Order: sequence, then structure tokens, then C-alpha cells
Amino acid sequence: MMKVLLKFSKKRSFALVALIMTVVVVGIIALPISVTLSKHIQSVFISQDYTLTLNLARFEMETVLNTAYASIAVGTSSVIDYQGYVHYDLSKTVTETTSGAQGYKFITVSVAKDTGTISATLKTYVVKNVTWGL
Repeated sequence: MMKVLLKFSKKRSFALVALIMTVVVVGIIALPISVTLSKHIQSVFISQDYTLTLNLARFEMETVLNTAYASIAVGTSSVIDYQGYVHYDLSKTVTETTSGAQGYKFITVSVAKDTGTISATLKTYVVKNVTWGL
């Protein structure tokens, strides 16, 4: 009877040790995987913010470029929550330089997220009285 109890006890303790070792090994493997997965998800959200910021800046720049030269107002303007996107703010600066009948406007468009860590800035010139082509 004693042999049966002793034999049963050893097998049971071996199973418990094997189970503990399995949990430890899985924990050692799962920790770096979970950290990597967390960083990947974080980078996806940051990439989404950069893409949206740049696309909003492009949209505003295209709007300006499709406006007549005389209609582009000189000065600085800003819009909070640009195009309905909460936390994305627009800043536009237009300066004009004229020389007789010729002139140009230097346009800077900046879109930034509220935190200020993510932003996009585009710059261009719009020229007055210039005909392209032949």
C-alpha cells in the first residue's frame, strides 16, 4: 500500500513541475511578442495621424492653387478642427511680392495635431500674369 502511495505522489509532483516549467517558458516567449505587438499597434496609429495630417495639408494646398491669384488673401489665417477633423488645426500664411505687373505670392500651409508632435508643412509660389506653354 505504501509503495502505491509513494509512486502516485512522485508522478503527481513531476506533472506539477512540468506544468510550472511550461508556464515559465511560455511566459518568457510571450513577453517579447506582446511588447512587439504593442509597439506595432502604436506605430499604426502614429502612421495614421501622419497620413491624415499630410492629406489635409495637400487638400488645403490644392484649394489654394485652384483659386484665382487676386482671390488669394495675403496674411495669416488658422482653422481649428480643420474639415471637421477634431484635433487637427490648419495654419496658412500668404505673403506677396510685386515688381511692376509681375508678382508672386508665397504660400505656406501647415496642419498639426493638437499635441504638436505630428505636423505637415507645404510651401509653394503662385505667380501673377504668367502664361504657361506656347
